[in-house]
Amino acid sequence: MKAPLVVALLASSLSWSVPAEAVTTVTLSYSGRALIYDGELTAAANLRLFALYDAATVKPATLVISSAGGHFTHGLELGTWLHRQPLHLHVPSYCNSACANYVFTAAKSRELGDYAIVAFHGGMTDTADRRAQLQAQLAPGSPATAQARLERYLRDGLQRETRFFRDIGVDQRITSYDYQAPYRTALARYPSWTYSLAMLAQFGVRDIRVSSGERWFPRPAKHGLLLIEAPGRFGCIAPGMAIDRLLDCASAS
Repeated sequence: MKAPLVVALLASSLSWSVPAEAVTTVTLSYSGRALIYDGELTAAANLRLFALYDAATVKPATLVISSAGGHFTHGLELGTWLHRQPLHLHVPSYCNSACANYVFTAAKSRELGDYAIVAFHGGMTDTADRRAQLQAQLAPGSPATAQARLERYLRDGLQRETRFFRDIGVDQRITSYDYQAPYRTALARYPSWTYSLAMLAQFGVRDIRVSSGERWFPRPAKHGLLLIEAPGRFGCIAPGMAIDRLLDCASAS
């Protein structure tokens, strides 16, 4: 197997599932006070965002993002840039996977829509399951050099992620916390998860306001979501449901 195919498989395993026809748009709001990033995290979209910001005479104050994620490299790139800017982050609807891991965590201040989703499903510290999936897709007798490239890619990615979280002052375990007991059983049903605001603060993600100024009720549109409210305390959110209480994961439907 050629190395590019290995990397392509890895990209799919380390990113949120994004429709093939998805198109990312990056624009400056009519007022010029907000940058709007809508769609998959990509290198091209990141470059457009950076260029719009650099070209603005009066700098935008807010980055509004709606993204199901993308390759972790592009998430790291956007998050690193965002952390260096005096930009407020607004998530009106959803910021998932690499967007949650590396963009939401990197902002200095954040606003969530009343029902917005910030969904995590793993980072570079927990690639064992995904590596097995990759190896299963490799043709029998694949060259050892391809495996070596894959291992090097994973190792380098972990080092980059570790530096990133150290630099932004957030606990790296935020990307993988749900892979430990007692959450693993629930992950078989709901492979993505979110955290309460108090739990996010424990990881170092603070300065979060809810648009209404009241409670935040994340509501998953299509897939159920595990909600970790406090260490060892969790429940499930069924698709399309917004809750103000935790549901038992075994009975949520």
